Amino acid sequence: MMKHSNYIAVIGDVVGSRSAGDRSGLQERLGGGLRDVNAAFDDAIAAEFVLTVGDEFQGLLSSAGTLELILATLRTHAFPAELRFGVGVGPLETALRSQAIGMDGRCFHNARKAIERAAERRTPVEVQADGEKSPFEIYSLLYGVIRSRWTTRQREVVDLSASGLEGREVAEYLSITPSAVSQHLKAAGARKLRAATVEWRTQIERALLEGG
Repeated sequence: MMKHSNYIAVIGDVVGSRSAGDRSGLQERLGGGLRDVNAAFDDAIAAEFVLTVGDEFQGLLSSAGTLELILATLRTHAFPAELRFGVGVGPLETALRSQAIGMDGRCFHNARKAIERAAERRTPVEVQADGEKSPFEIYSLLYGVIRSRWTTRQREVVDLSASGLEGREVAEYLSITPSAVSQHLKAAGARKLRAATVEWRTQIERALLEGG
């Protein structure tokens, strides 16, 4: 595997996991989501996503190209539970392993800072990278406000769509009409959010290439 000087570490956990009714089912869904992500996004994954402690999991990426797809895929598997994510950009200071455990480096330290900030701010995702932080912080705060206003159905539809499913596929999955899918996406402001997410991802890739 090609060695990269910088990586993107992703740490995720379940919001309010202690109050989750079906912990066993949630663990199974998360495990399935991690397996699906590792299989579907192998080209971008430097070290496979794994469950670490409790409901927490982490993975290591070599690029940001599929980051939003990965996060959305994991959210759909965890539904109706909500996930929070910390994304850290920086170098890896130990040998690269096949799974994202037993490694250390600023990418993981930054991801830990980011997820702690997400828990403090109650935002869905935070990014920590050296240098300019405002583009990441603005997106995190705005996305947090927008997502908090969605209905449960809107959240489900938006996440499924963001994971790469077409409208008809979302409709089939949820046993609703394609028109209903379009209405939910429109009401949630998904198109505008998508444009902001693309720019957010571009900024992360830029931080990765510029050294975190």
